Amino acid sequence: MSFRNRPILDRKHRPRWQDELRSQQLIVAGFAMAIAVALGIFGAAAWSSFYNATLRPVAIVGGTTIDRAEMTHRTDLLAAQLSASYLDIAGQKVGGVKDQLLDQQVQALQQGLQSVDQVASDTVVTGLVLEAKARELGLSVPQDELDAEVAKQTSLPERRKLSLIVVIPVKPEGASADTPPTDQAWADAKAEIDDVKAQLDGGAVFADLAAGHSDDGSKSTKGLLGWIEKDDSAYGDYFTAADGAAAGAVIGPTKTDEGWYLLRVDDVKPAGPDKQLSDLLDAAGVSDAEYRDYVRTTLLQRKFQDYFNTSVLGKYQPQREVAQIMIGADPAGAAVTPKIHIRHLLAQPLPGEQDQSAATQEQWDAALARAEALREEALKPDADWYALSEESDDAGSRTKGGYLGWYEPSSLATSFVPEFAAAAAALDVGEVSEPVKSQFGYHIIQVTERRASATELANRLVDDLRQDPDSFPAVARDESEDPVTAKDGGDLGWVIKYQFEPERQDAIFALTKVGEISDPVVTSSGIYIFKLLDTAEARFVSQAQRDKVSTGGFSRWLQELKDQAHIWLDTQFAPAPATVAGG
Repeated sequence: MSFRNRPILDRKHRPRWQDELRSQQLIVAGFAMAIAVALGIFGAAAWSSFYNATLRPVAIVGGTTIDRAEMTHRTDLLAAQLSASYLDIAGQKVGGVKDQLLDQQVQALQQGLQSVDQVASDTVVTGLVLEAKARELGLSVPQDELDAEVAKQTSLPERRKLSLIVVIPVKPEGASADTPPTDQAWADAKAEIDDVKAQLDGGAVFADLAAGHSDDGSKSTKGLLGWIEKDDSAYGDYFTAADGAAAGAVIGPTKTDEGWYLLRVDDVKPAGPDKQLSDLLDAAGVSDAEYRDYVRTTLLQRKFQDYFNTSVLGKYQPQREVAQIMIGADPAGAAVTPKIHIRHLLAQPLPGEQDQSAATQEQWDAALARAEALREEALKPDADWYALSEESDDAGSRTKGGYLGWYEPSSLATSFVPEFAAAAAALDVGEVSEPVKSQFGYHIIQVTERRASATELANRLVDDLRQDPDSFPAVARDESEDPVTAKDGGDLGWVIKYQFEPERQDAIFALTKVGEISDPVVTSSGIYIFKLLDTAEARFVSQAQRDKVSTGGFSRWLQELKDQAHIWLDTQFAPAPATVAGG
């Protein structure tokens, strides 16, 4: 028996069904691979989306990581709280005198919603910083305080919708504001309010009577004040006066220091739970425990504020007595252009009058004579423009040596009347003009100096002051743009820590030698130069100064604590950088 190998078929002789089967297998394999790739891409995209929405780190505070889900949850909580406040305030608008204030509050809430991401990150980060520091300082929030605050935050106070008629005694024509009304005026006011009350009792409409008789701001709203709460800064006394009164009741006539009033209770809303807040928190998935944790952070920050006021702002502190010169910085981002420093003296034909058009030629001639006399004094080598300006009729510059400020030469035509602008533009530094007539009177003008930029001026002043520290009061009087300290030679008094922002504080407390002049300090409010007048390592601080520093100082101290905590924030949640102007 013999065997033969199966004949090998070449592709031409292969059955069609085998080729079709092979093609189908390749197609199926291709589809499978495509599906696998698609599933892989979809899975990677889904994972990336899930990671970015929940697990991606968005902040690190002292080694503690906050992920996106936690930050989103806080954002949702704050958005719910802001939205509830928005709905509550909008619901209080009834056309009363409070509507304008309510509109301002609504606008503030809308702005808050626009920056809710940044506010949320600040509350989360601040909470972690305070928690870590609280243990060190022995600060905590008692449970009963937390319970009370949560109850307050989730409730609405009692409100009373009130309308008002005020009758004010009429003073004699021409009487000053300090002149009290006469007894007869009070009697007339009482008779009028009694008549109004009688009309009300007879069925007259309160709004009509308010429109005809009320003498206060509610007249324009026909007496309607709106919804008033107990702690209302403007109308809280009326809330108290309506205590226990039912809707429809009229209280008064009642006498005050201002006059007589009648008060009607239009409606009453008792205190109770804030249903809108509760619904919005539920919709956002915020649990009671999470809301309590947020409120606890708020209370803890108050504890830190108290600690700052009592312990950080102690009665005895290191202090520096300094004088300062403040120069307004050139606008950030704008092209820096040279400016001239201008001062003037003004002689008016009708001194102190806004309109000089009624002056006679004789009066104009007298004003010119005064101007020429002022110029003669101003031309003297030892001329004291501060003394001369006391005789000037320009009240705005009279106490500032006649100084009007720094101006770009190209802006003179838009800053001053044509005659003044043309004269100032033609002057050399130090030159005193002839009397220049304008609609306001006769001007004696001087350009005292030129500067390339605010920074150039500051550097030049520092160089000059270090050569002659005793000239600081005179330079401050002429150059400083802070009107409060300039008139006192720049004297700022005794400065304590946290009184100013870090740039100024660091520069002031870096001075150690009496008479020392600081480098120029660039801040968002201007460029500062300081001179050290005295030092004290433990000097008494008045309660008034501590109260003045309390709020702003606490914010600076809190930021200092944050800086020490080594915080990283995702750019989405970081606050917008402060713009610092510089020349």
